[in-house]
Order: sequence, then C-alpha cells, then structure tokens
Amino acid sequence: MKLIIAYQFSVIWFQPEASDVSKISSMAILMVFEFIMVHSGVFMAVMPKRLSLFLLVPFYGLFAWGFSSAMEGNDILIIYLLVVLNRMRFAFSEVDIQIRSRAILFSISAAILYFILIFITLFSNGVFGELGLTQEFLNSSGYFETLTASGEFMERPHTAISFGFFYYCFLAVVETLLLTTKKINMTKIAIK
Repeated sequence: MKLIIAYQFSVIWFQPEASDVSKISSMAILMVFEFIMVHSGVFMAVMPKRLSLFLLVPFYGLFAWGFSSAMEGNDILIIYLLVVLNRMRFAFSEVDIQIRSRAILFSISAAILYFILIFITLFSNGVFGELGLTQEFLNSSGYFETLTASGEFMERPHTAISFGFFYYCFLAVVETLLLTTKKINMTKIAIK
C-alpha cells in the first residue's frame, strides 16, 4: 500500500497535468498532516488503551478536521479515521506481544524517518528539484490561485511531493524489514 501511495507522489512530481492542481495541494497538505499522524502513531502505540481511545483520538481528530477544512473534500478526515481504526485494534482486542512490538517499532521508525527526511528534502530543494512541478507549470495551471493555505510545502509543492515519495518508499522498506524479522525482542516496550 505504501508503494502505491509513493507511486501517486511520483506521478505528480514527474508528470503533473493541469487537472492535477487540486491533487498537488491536497498531497502537500497530506504531508503536513502526516506530521500529526506520526506523533499520534507513537503515542497511541505506547499509551494505555483507554487513554489513547478517549483522549488522543478526539485530540488528533480536531487536527484532522482543521487540515481537512484547508482542502477540497474530506480526504484527510477519511484517512485519519481509517488509520485510527487500524491503530485501535490494540484497544479492542488482545494482540500478540510480537505484533504489538512490531507496531510500536514501526511507529517510532516512521517518526524518526519523517524528521530525517523533512530536513533532507527541505535543504536539498526536494532532492532532485522541481522535475515537472516547475514555476512555469504552477503559474500556467493556476495552482497559486487555488491555494487556501500557505507555507513552504504549499508555495514550493515539489518539496512536499518529493518528501512524500521518499517517505512512503522508505516506510515500505521499514515495514518489509519488520515483517521479515522473525522475532522482535521488544517485550519491555510493549505495554499490555
């Protein structure tokens, strides 16, 4: 799934079309919202079930609602609800300690990866630069006229799109490594 998302980012980055203007801003907002999701993933993985369910889900839900209001449609809210439902499987059932440990390790790895990659992409101009998201394309497509938010990722969307591409590619690698590891010795981290 993460590679499919990375592919979507690569298509927008390499060969955007004028009809992709709203998708470009939506994907940039998604990568900003991922900052919130990374934190929530770590906290929801390590906090007690009830506290996570009754405190963190509504708290991060407010962020999802705020980000969703900055873009067309309810994509952010839908993504948030799906991710939270996936994470809440630990709150509604007893999950094997190995699976829980793997989820905690994945959440921590995603947070570390996010922070490393954000600096690399911002300071390297999106690693490979603008590619198809040139200023000429953005001006001619009317991208800047459609913006409802501002910031680095919105004003230079190639940084957000390249960041999204690399982030989801690396998440796929991390997830593959965690799934192929036979036994994770993290039973001290997993909280019952």
